[in-house]
Amino acid sequence: MSLSLSEKCFSEFVNLIYQLTGITIGSNRISLVEGRLRRRVLSLHYQSYEEYLEYVCTHKNEQVEFINLMTTNETYFFRTPRVWDYIEKIFLPQWILQHPDKKLTAWSAAASSGEEAHSLGVICQSFRDQNQKFNYQILGTDISTEMIELCQKGEYSGRSIEAFKKTRPEQFLKYMKSISNAQFQAHSDIRSRLKFQTHNLFSPLSSNEVFDLILIRNVLIYFKTSDQEKVLEVIQPKLAHDGLLVIGESESLSYIKSSFKSIEPLLYCHKQAEEMGSKAG
Repeated sequence: MSLSLSEKCFSEFVNLIYQLTGITIGSNRISLVEGRLRRRVLSLHYQSYEEYLEYVCTHKNEQVEFINLMTTNETYFFRTPRVWDYIEKIFLPQWILQHPDKKLTAWSAAASSGEEAHSLGVICQSFRDQNQKFNYQILGTDISTEMIELCQKGEYSGRSIEAFKKTRPEQFLKYMKSISNAQFQAHSDIRSRLKFQTHNLFSPLSSNEVFDLILIRNVLIYFKTSDQEKVLEVIQPKLAHDGLLVIGESESLSYIKSSFKSIEPLLYCHKQAEEMGSKAG
């Protein structure tokens, strides 16, 4: 069957994904939208993208599938090594000195298929093995139900773990177990401290928990500036007063109105109260 996505229908899909997720799709991405939806349109035996658009708009359950199809999910273990080096060598040692009897809580927002949360789990477990008083809990969230299912399954293969094997071979051997010739899974002591759930970054998190570490990487780039600010307003009260916020390598908060200040590239903390006060004055 020959299917073609018209400019008008494309614009309506773009508006719908923005309404549902806040993601802004550029006007030059018609082929991307067409390609991602084609198989679904055909599987439902529709004759056009317009028919599918009407179906999505009138069936809430299909909106979940639509979001799964339209959200970009590409990640791998230990992406951006300097971020992980900072967490491992600077943040965690400093944190345990200041909080010797507290459990560290971390939030991997926009967790995709879970490699980021599992990478953090490996680092935290390695640190725990050297500091028996240290304990941790990690929450991973994503808007895609399909991605959350992959997070919970926690089975990885191929290029997503290749960098892990090459750059951290000892940790790979120690903390990952083979469940088949090609599939690997984190050891149970790590997995027991990981929890995953769906969440839209524009909505308050259902948990009242405040986090010592929040990673929201490589997702802000899909939002326009005003929506980036809205997401950061959701994040701000969830970060502990001395917590660390980590963003993606293609992102910066320099031109965004927020309550965070840069420590190093990609790493942020809360602005100090006296700094805020001096600016207000």
